[in-house]
Amino acid sequence: MTMNENIKTLRLQKRLSQEALGELLGVSAQAVSKWEQGLTSPDISLLPALAECFGVTIDSLFQGVPKRKYPGYETDRCELMVIYEAENGTDEDFRRAEEAYREVIMTGKANIQDYLDYAALHRIRMYKDRELAMRYYRRALEEGKEQRGGYWLAAHRDLVQYLLSLGRTEDAVAESKQWCEEEPNARWAHVYHSQALEGAGRLEEAWKEIEIALAAPDEEWGEEWVYEDAGNVCAKLGRYEEAISYWDKVPKDSSISHLYSKAEMYASMGEKEKAIKQFEEILVWLEEHGFNMELESVYPLQRIEQIKNS
Repeated sequence: MTMNENIKTLRLQKRLSQEALGELLGVSAQAVSKWEQGLTSPDISLLPALAECFGVTIDSLFQGVPKRKYPGYETDRCELMVIYEAENGTDEDFRRAEEAYREVIMTGKANIQDYLDYAALHRIRMYKDRELAMRYYRRALEEGKEQRGGYWLAAHRDLVQYLLSLGRTEDAVAESKQWCEEEPNARWAHVYHSQALEGAGRLEEAWKEIEIALAAPDEEWGEEWVYEDAGNVCAKLGRYEEAISYWDKVPKDSSISHLYSKAEMYASMGEKEKAIKQFEEILVWLEEHGFNMELESVYPLQRIEQIKNS
């Protein structure tokens, strides 16, 4: 094929009219028509833009355009993306598509369509990863049911938090409500249901579940672990002193998240000195427990500075 024939083939593959290609290049449709008929050729200064429009190299404009097996896809990499998007698309399919797009991007040969496709590829990956995460949460719940150990309990908590992070608040509420119905005397079930209701903004209902959890006779899950969630709900209800009283009951070495909650609550109340002191205590806790202070101290120090300057 001559370059003139290549231009027509590539234009049709991109589903561009002669007018549309002319607009992209700043020339008339008649000029494009003359190129394709072989009456004239594009000015050399237009070749980089012409190659970008088609998503090919300048050299490719002068070479034969190979007939693609599935010409419905604009490029081979687009086809690879669709293969991965299919229900049975594998990690290897993702790798092949990702490498194909990354190659044109890293070499500066990508066009706007490539950027859109590359974003779509990773969006597809995100959705597939969500499905995978749900599958293994379910598997952890099912296979851990006999032993009922700490990881099994954590699977319930993490599933609630995962659904909330996806914005699926009602799914989180329905899921945790079912656990309460299956095990009405289980403290953990009511705590996790409270977390789901809290995430859905149903605070009064969340507190009722906390009250059930505090009174539950369940010995499988320590009562002290309910205190953190009780404090969180109280804080959101504006019952600050009550929140502090519950957080103070959490064992010192068991958790740190309630310390962040307390610090932020003080900050929201305008209690600057108490908020700063709490963040300073967090820094001490992190260092005492062997955390990487170069990483972990960033947020507390930032908040201390922000509170001082507020």
